[in-house]
Amino acid sequence: MRATRNIRKTLDLVASHNEDAALAVMRAAERTGDEVLKQQLFNVIHRLNQDACDLRGLREQMELKRA
Repeated sequence: MRATRNIRKTLDLVASHNEDAALAVMRAAERTGDEVLKQQLFNVIHRLNQDACDLRGLREQMELKRA
């Protein structure tokens, strides 16, 4: 049980870090005048947010299986 709880906490933590990183990259993207770089950064932002969503989904699945 403790290992499962630690995994859920880790999933939440990594998801939160991805969301924080996405915000930082968004701020950087807004400051650049290079449109190609801006689009690349927006793609990174999208992937970070999608990964965070996927991690939270895994955490929820673990919670449901535990119940």
